[in-house]
Amino acid sequence: MIGPGGLFSVHALYARKQRVLVADPMVGVGRREPRPVLRWVRADADRASYALTAEVRPVLAVVGPTALDVTAPLRAVRVLREADLSGLARLGGVLKPADAEALHAMARDRHTWLQV
Repeated sequence: MIGPGGLFSVHALYARKQRVLVADPMVGVGRREPRPVLRWVRADADRASYALTAEVRPVLAVVGPTALDVTAPLRAVRVLREADLSGLARLGGVLKPADAEALHAMARDRHTWLQV
């Protein structure tokens, strides 16, 4: 996601009617075994940052959980419910409109992603 608030790598985690427990780097959904989702989210953001030569911030968007528990402060990852994603657009002052347009054009160019 590219906008005035910066660049964000958004990873969606479907958790409809299940409890989500976030303990860096593990994420548990319902009764399933916790998996290192935050590590994957950070890695995706790092790859995008490398390809676009700009800072990309990782975001985990949890869709439809009954509860979202974050046990401790997370290192460089935002964890949001899907309803809170619009708040990312309200963050401002990071990118000028011309910079956002240039990054958007670069991100749409498929040759940018061949090197990653």
